[in-house]
Amino acid sequence: MKNQSLSLVIFLLIFTYNVTAQNKKNDYRAISKEIIIRIDEDSIAAFGMLAAGKEKKETIILLHGLPGNEKNLDLAQELRRNGRNVIYFNYRGSWGSQGEFMYSNCLEDATKVIDFFSTPENSEKYKIKLNSFILFGHSLGGGIALLKGARDKRVKKIVVCSPNPIGTLSQELMDWVYNYIKTAFMLNINPDKFYNELIVNKNSYNPLIYKNELSQKDVLIFDEDLRNKEWVDQLDNVEYLIWETDHSFSDKRLELIEKVNEWINN
Repeated sequence: MKNQSLSLVIFLLIFTYNVTAQNKKNDYRAISKEIIIRIDEDSIAAFGMLAAGKEKKETIILLHGLPGNEKNLDLAQELRRNGRNVIYFNYRGSWGSQGEFMYSNCLEDATKVIDFFSTPENSEKYKIKLNSFILFGHSLGGGIALLKGARDKRVKKIVVCSPNPIGTLSQELMDWVYNYIKTAFMLNINPDKFYNELIVNKNSYNPLIYKNELSQKDVLIFDEDLRNKEWVDQLDNVEYLIWETDHSFSDKRLELIEKVNEWINN
């Protein structure tokens, strides 16, 4: 009987230890979080894909295009598996986010998202390593990533895919943008107001005016054709890859993911 009682006590101790250890491990497992970020009077929808581990991590912020059908969440999952946090969000006026969709608002939104995750409370809560942000921008988001990343010291690396920086577009392409936004689904956009704001600020939306700042960053640019080559060639410290594919790199997703992972790790 005594031996049975002793065996039971030992079993309970081992069981309790294993459960406690497992629960402690689970406290730091990979998780996903719906996050609401306030910008002035509006709320924008964000989604945090947070990597496993209790240490604070480099964090990639995804900047989608117009309207943002390609979200690059396959890339996000792989980056998380490799130990980095990834934040996806919708600009004001797009998809589920309140406010008005304007290019100037997109730039401010990127700043406010970094501000949000840079507070001591949120850095601790979401395990965000401060001053170690990486921007990944697609299409319109590629221009946002270059302009925002150039001027923000908290951003260390910039990756862009099929960029369309407004300041580099010809009048013909600007007219195409205007006609496109009249047909694209955006939650809240005034096409005339959006277009006029681009025209007024076109020069300041050219990444070449931040050439010196961008030379201090690590920059990787993917493209599907040569339309951006002229201005990209004027930038220093840039790895520029042109792959034969479509605007979303639909048939090059695995290669894209592998290259981004390899580049970020180096």
